[in-house]
Amino acid sequence: MIYSLCLWCLQGKKDGNGYGFPFDRPLLAFAHRILNLYHSLPTIQKPIPSKDRIGNRLFSKLFSLMKNICADSGFTRPIADLEWRSQLFDDLREKMRIAEPAGHKGLNDEGTADKSMNCIQKAVGLFRSKLDKNARFKKDMLCRKLAKQIDKYDDRLFTDPIEINTPSGTMSIYPQRTNNMLEQFFRGLRRDHRKKTGNNSMRRVLHVMLADTPLIKNLGKPEYMSMLLNGKESLEELFAELESTGHELVSSDSHTDRILPGFKKLIKMDNLPEKIQLALKKCS
Repeated sequence: MIYSLCLWCLQGKKDGNGYGFPFDRPLLAFAHRILNLYHSLPTIQKPIPSKDRIGNRLFSKLFSLMKNICADSGFTRPIADLEWRSQLFDDLREKMRIAEPAGHKGLNDEGTADKSMNCIQKAVGLFRSKLDKNARFKKDMLCRKLAKQIDKYDDRLFTDPIEINTPSGTMSIYPQRTNNMLEQFFRGLRRDHRKKTGNNSMRRVLHVMLADTPLIKNLGKPEYMSMLLNGKESLEELFAELESTGHELVSSDSHTDRILPGFKKLIKMDNLPEKIQLALKKCS
């Protein structure tokens, strides 16, 4: 139990839906698990027989460690601060329709599929008003900065489409509210690199990358491929005419966490301490 509960705590640092910070907050989840374990340990230890000295000593040692951590104001104060700030941030995500907490598309969610821009603008307006009316938000420096940013970019967030004339006719360009499209591109580039090399770091690759490398994304467009092949049947036939050049393999440092068999499922449970308590009640 001690082993599984400690691993369960550490698993909190991997909590999230793959969105990344600040959409995922693994360290906050880690802190919540520490608090949960601290409050649950006395109940879990209670059914252990007094003659089991080793078991009681291990539980007492872990409880003492948890107590020292949870008694530290430098640990508990930021948690309370982050909780209400996270709620405020998630509220803004829902209003802006950006990577919503209950969404299933993650950071690739365009956010405007089922709501008009007017509805989103009205919701953001209500959120902005709340920053002025709520006493806590009004006094907080970061909330004032948030309000200032919303006021600064309000016109750009909800601007009307731009009509332009092209040789093929009139076209409407919708200004992007975020840099989500560019981030999607680089996430795809990084994912492809990780699949090819097994290395998650792209810093070295980006430094030596040719300026036109991102154009490889255009290979998925038939018009671009037709122009690139210039009468050839395939890329293989085209590359056959080019002089082959070597490429440097990027080394990857493999690191795996060693966990005893059978414990991986346990540590992924959201409420492991509560389930252990229920199991002990049934055994008593």
